[in-house]
Amino acid sequence: MKKSSFLLIVVLLLAIYSCRDSKRTEKINNLTIIHSDGTPYERGLIHGQQLREEIDTIINRWKNIVEEEFEQDFDKVIKEFFKRTTYVEIIKKVCPDLLQEVYGISEGCGIKFETILAFQLSEEISALSNEMGDKHCTAIGINKTEMEPTYLAQNMDPEKFLHGFPLILHITDDKTKIESYVYTFPGFIGLDGLNSEGVAITCNSMSMLNYSKHGLPVSFIVRTVLEQPHEECAFDFIKDVPIGISQCFTIGGISQVKCFECSANQKKEYYPFKNKNIVLHTNFAAANRDFSNQFIQVLAEYGKTTDDPYYCPRFYLAYDKIQEVNYKLNYENIKSILSLTEPEVWPISNDDTYGCLIMKLDKNPTLFIAPGRPDKTHFIELTF
Repeated sequence: MKKSSFLLIVVLLLAIYSCRDSKRTEKINNLTIIHSDGTPYERGLIHGQQLREEIDTIINRWKNIVEEEFEQDFDKVIKEFFKRTTYVEIIKKVCPDLLQEVYGISEGCGIKFETILAFQLSEEISALSNEMGDKHCTAIGINKTEMEPTYLAQNMDPEKFLHGFPLILHITDDKTKIESYVYTFPGFIGLDGLNSEGVAITCNSMSMLNYSKHGLPVSFIVRTVLEQPHEECAFDFIKDVPIGISQCFTIGGISQVKCFECSANQKKEYYPFKNKNIVLHTNFAAANRDFSNQFIQVLAEYGKTTDDPYYCPRFYLAYDKIQEVNYKLNYENIKSILSLTEPEVWPISNDDTYGCLIMKLDKNPTLFIAPGRPDKTHFIELTF
């Protein structure tokens, strides 16, 4: 082969590889979408490589917060955390492929594996710090009707240090070929999302309930649910899986939505309306009574008990709005509710809102996402 021909082939191969690699990352306004397939490790590697700088920024912010909360060196906190919990053993048993994805993220971004793994468990670490932080997420869902498909929606309101780089992971499972859109932040495997089979999940933390040091962490539950081929498989998984920290998992499918309030010692389904076709949740346990001693003590300081009624302004505002539309929810009125800047205290759409997801679940699932406050941010439509 002539030298000139050989060089031409090399140049063409490099161009093809470069073109293929550039297609892995897409930018729509301020939203980054990473398209990844292959093995779990390869998917994680792409994630880490493409967002190396952003991951480094968020990890450094997180390290500072951990050291402030625990008043200890970060590495000591993480070492003690892994020593006192069996979360990693449960991950290895239930979803080892996701652990390989975390290895890939670590290799791709150049941050040691223990740190990236601990970051996936950041909510669990915060729970062990005994900090009962305020949470503001709002989730709404409705079963399929004659006029409308199933919808599941959420305003996701994580802590401010996680904001700044809204991200969608568009994942294709190398074995099942199921695709997922997972909303998250750089370096983290998933907050919520939906898959191409019409299965979706949202999460609302409930810090007043008991947690366990021996269950499956939230992010790994989210991703495992999104690997399920049918809503019934997802429902069964939540019913069977051991729970780490307390969380309300709302899971939707093509025919229905179910709301599971989960804690260390209880799992309870919750529906605010009699016919059980609509779900609504705003971080406070309504059906689950597995309250922590810390929460009971806080109530006692104010002369209250767990039997006293709890008033959540966001919940009751959304509840009233659902009644105003005669329980007939669709994309537009769900969007309207989640875009409300009321109530004055803890508004539904607020400065902590990292994104709003409205997921239409039918044979052609659709994600409508506003990567920021829904009252101020344009919605982007994504299909499979």
